Amino acid sequence: MGSVKPPIITTLEELDELISVVNEVGAFAFDVETQSVLEHHPDLLQHLEKDFQEHVKGLKTKSPDIIQRAHDNLVEEYLKEIAVNPLRNEVFWIGIATKGHSWAIPMGHKVGPLLEAEEVGDGSTVPPVGYRKKLKNGQESMAKARYVKPAVYAEPVKQLSRSVVFERLKPLFFSNIIKVGQNVKFDARSISKYYGAIPPGPYVDTMLLQHLINENLTNYSLETIIENNYNGHKAYERGGKLGKSISKVTIDDASLYVHRDARWTWMLYTRLLKKVNAYSDLRKAMTLDSQVLEVLMEMENQGIPVDVNNLTVLEKDLDQELKEVHDNILKYAPVGFNPDSNKHKQTFLFNKKSEGGLGLKPYKKTGKGAPSVDEESLKSLQHKHEVVAQLLKWAELQKLKSTYVNGLIPKLYKNKLHPSFHLHRTATGRLSSSNPNLQNIPRTSNIRKLFVALDPNVLLVADYDQIELRVMAMFSQDKRLLHVFANDEDIHTATASAVFKKKPENVTSEERQIGKGVNFLTAYGGGSIKLARVTGIPKHEAEEILNNYYKSFYELTAWKRQVILKAKKDGYVSTLYGRRRRLPDLSSGNDELRSRAERQAVNAIVQGTAADICKQAMVDVHKAMSGTSVKLLVQVHDELVAMVNETDRVDILNPFINAMGDGMVLEKVPIKVSHQFAKSWAEAKE
Repeated sequence: MGSVKPPIITTLEELDELISVVNEVGAFAFDVETQSVLEHHPDLLQHLEKDFQEHVKGLKTKSPDIIQRAHDNLVEEYLKEIAVNPLRNEVFWIGIATKGHSWAIPMGHKVGPLLEAEEVGDGSTVPPVGYRKKLKNGQESMAKARYVKPAVYAEPVKQLSRSVVFERLKPLFFSNIIKVGQNVKFDARSISKYYGAIPPGPYVDTMLLQHLINENLTNYSLETIIENNYNGHKAYERGGKLGKSISKVTIDDASLYVHRDARWTWMLYTRLLKKVNAYSDLRKAMTLDSQVLEVLMEMENQGIPVDVNNLTVLEKDLDQELKEVHDNILKYAPVGFNPDSNKHKQTFLFNKKSEGGLGLKPYKKTGKGAPSVDEESLKSLQHKHEVVAQLLKWAELQKLKSTYVNGLIPKLYKNKLHPSFHLHRTATGRLSSSNPNLQNIPRTSNIRKLFVALDPNVLLVADYDQIELRVMAMFSQDKRLLHVFANDEDIHTATASAVFKKKPENVTSEERQIGKGVNFLTAYGGGSIKLARVTGIPKHEAEEILNNYYKSFYELTAWKRQVILKAKKDGYVSTLYGRRRRLPDLSSGNDELRSRAERQAVNAIVQGTAADICKQAMVDVHKAMSGTSVKLLVQVHDELVAMVNETDRVDILNPFINAMGDGMVLEKVPIKVSHQFAKSWAEAKE
């Protein structure tokens, strides 16, 4: 990468030369640097002021310094929110790299070359002229003192404007040339606002290439991927990651950083692509991921409308619920008890009764040896005392309020929410979401009422029926499962019929519920202990039920054994689309770790293949609905949420669910898609 000052592009002729080189290669990597300008967003300024006034009310000390610090901190939070929002941020650098070349293009960098470095006095010297204290007689004090003399910078070189740069680069972005990025969704969406549309693919993301090669990493940052593929090389050790402060450094330092980001992204692309291309199954998964990327970009830019008026109602409802739960907790807890304090909960739940506690036995301990009060621990204790359920309810309501009321407003853009969807945050390849996490909304809450269709539109919510159980039938070819799905029987009733040895018509609703629990436990690798906990039946009865299940669906049981044997031999399992799940603990000497890996092997095939089917559906629906009023908004596991004009609902329904695969038969298993039209997401799930 070198220490030579890298060039920057400041003329149209240089831009044209860049385009010529990239066209010849046929692929390029690009990376943008963005800045936040709060003043350009009056709606956020209004929300900020409201948040600030609320915050000031709660301050115990209201000195001018503390109030100013509170305001500055809040502004910083809002600036961070803008910076990561492709619809609001402002691109002021773009780096482009291809084979043998890299370029850095500034578009409004304000800090020129350094003329005089910052000078800091530690109090052992007399400050320079202009930085000394003034005496009463008007003269400058010659006393030694601390001081800071700011750095002096020259004016930056004249730069091309954003409009000129993006107009000139349009033939490059709006071509069939391969476009590469590290988290390319963010960069492509950030530039899309200057074009009024997202540039078409094909796209390749280095994060996703790395994920295909190793899905077990905990971090997919550029630095981590470089270290993993270049023998631990720390590419940013000397210059650091300047992304958050790039607007404050010299144009030369910024240029070096932009070159480095783009160049490393290109180098990783070429290296990782070779690794992926070495396996035909991974190439199939890579192609699917690249196609889904484009759909996700459109979904994220489209956003889902939010009923802002209902937000206020929801806030009041949650406050009332919180008050009621708090009152219930205080029936048992001591005066001054804070349900948000782990220390208070530990003391209250686990201290002896003689000491004012409940004397409960901890389910587990934290890393520091204290009794754990996390969600899993409290759930295991809720049958011990009724206050535990109230503590769980309190935590759930607080999370709902902070995430979907207080936390939602700054994330809104023109009364729409634009959540981020991720392809690399789960080991199985299943999509996840953030800002907010739409997959974590409790079904019993009123949160889904917030997500609505704007007139004259309606929401179309379509989801697969028992997709993961159908995937198990596809792979195992279990005759009993195949019969159930081929004849459109209720799978949970059929399972209950088998394990309780009853005719289907004699199965009770309680037994069907247990059958449902068995089905999902087998898909996710649970055992008798978990079945007993989920259903409330005794452990010995859960063991008997599972034994009956394994005997009744013996071909499914045999397939699971074969999966584990093959996984131990290969070190991994594969989904229908070739995505791999590597499980090193399959050969562990630790029984617990090995058993867990065996459960994960089966689950990875089932959940991963279901995820592949859903991703392919997104691609196919997006293609089939092109040119119609249909807009995909959200994907949650096996469910797609779209918005469609009311007048088009009849015409688009069959093409939509057919694109999802409704009626299609995979390995003797019919795929079934259910659907519902509604004005809100909650209404569709009722």
